Amino acid sequence: MSAHRRPAKLLASPKNRIDLRLTDEARFIRSWLENPLLAGAITPSGRFLARAMAQCVDPASTGPIVELGPGTGPVTQALLARGIAQERLVLVEFEPTFCHLLAQKFPHAKIVRGDAYRLADTLAGSLDAPPAAVVSSLPLLTKPEASRLALLRQAFDLMGPDGRFIQFTYGVKSPVPAHLAASQHFKTQSLAPIWLNLPPARIFIYRHADCPHAVETRPDMIDKLLRQSRRFGREIRDELQEARSRLAPKEAGSPLGEKSLIDPKSRRF
Repeated sequence: MSAHRRPAKLLASPKNRIDLRLTDEARFIRSWLENPLLAGAITPSGRFLARAMAQCVDPASTGPIVELGPGTGPVTQALLARGIAQERLVLVEFEPTFCHLLAQKFPHAKIVRGDAYRLADTLAGSLDAPPAAVVSSLPLLTKPEASRLALLRQAFDLMGPDGRFIQFTYGVKSPVPAHLAASQHFKTQSLAPIWLNLPPARIFIYRHADCPHAVETRPDMIDKLLRQSRRFGREIRDELQEARSRLAPKEAGSPLGEKSLIDPKSRRF
């Protein structure tokens, strides 16, 4: 095997995937410690939340897919798995470290460093067509309601009439209150909570009032996520049982096994 292929094989191994995930989480936690209001969450979006957000994007749509606040890229990766070509992705990130990481992970996507809340200015000259969707992981609840509504207006000024603004939140209610969205002729759609995410999250989708197509989540996708969750739970339980069996004391000899760790005469360990 040629030398330039070995790293790709190493990255594909389960151990290296875990190492990369832990490294991404470490970067995210450091970013959160440096600026909690900017990062919003202490860890990246979980795999179930990322997949659910990607399911809200239609791969058959035309135009770029703009992602706001991609961080270390879990939602970006889910969009690719959904069938979105990397060349269609426009990733808007403020943190320089994350921009560098995203450029390494997704070399064919367009990385734009800038303020997502000034979306029109940030994306000036970066779009070759109206976006089909805007997928946001921004911590909207850290901003005033007026700023959230202004972001929504900017996004829909850029998108076509069938565009979708997809936002997740750890809150119970819509991060852009429904009455404010309605005042700008936007519909608000709430999806079922993602209980498998830690903490549980909810996805809200905003569309033009005259856009007739609601976003449907496929039951088979939800069932698949639940099956995966149960499988992971079984694997964890099996590993714990195996660990207990290795650590359990043997019946023969002392209560701690054939050879006690304590010498009763010297009382030494």
